[in-house]
Amino acid sequence: SHSPRFAESLCAVITQPHQFSFVRRGNIPAPQIARPAWKTAIAIARIAQQNSWESKAEGALYFHARYVSPAWRRTRLAAIDNHIFYR
Repeated sequence: SHSPRFAESLCAVITQPHQFSFVRRGNIPAPQIARPAWKTAIAIARIAQQNSWESKAEGALYFHARYVSPAWRRTRLAAIDNHIFYR
């Protein structure tokens, strides 16, 4: 079921305050589409939207970078690269 605590669209999640450091005042910067990283990001987004992967963090609702230490009392699900995921 949907919770009012969470946004309903991908863009709404990304532009929520304090969610992603690259977002400034609710604005997503223009992508640098000539860079190889853009093509990688598009490929990953397609896989995610199609739910075409097995996730180590299935059911995760929260995450943070490893260099952050929030005082959360949540169930840790997985650590993937530089991020830790929780339920």
